Amino acid sequence: MKTKPLVLSVVLNLFLGYLWILFINHVVTIVNTINNTIIVGGIFIVIGTALFAIIVKGINDQYEFTRPFKLAGIISFAFVVIIHVFIVNLV
Repeated sequence: MKTKPLVLSVVLNLFLGYLWILFINHVVTIVNTINNTIIVGGIFIVIGTALFAIIVKGINDQYEFTRPFKLAGIISFAFVVIIHVFIVNLV
């Protein structure tokens, strides 16, 4: 296995995971400040996540990662989100 594509996949997906967390936090903050219902925030989060998924897929397809590299990227993306949800938010 080559090291450079693996590191690129992991770092890229770590960054994208953190960017997605920032997006979700920003949407939640905006919805809370304008006192809208949770349904409006949920709609924004679903639409934004769908658009974000399209962007992530396009970025990952651009580098033509093989299956193990894509799997490592998905795991690193999930790792960032899980760490944020279960450790950062609880502290």
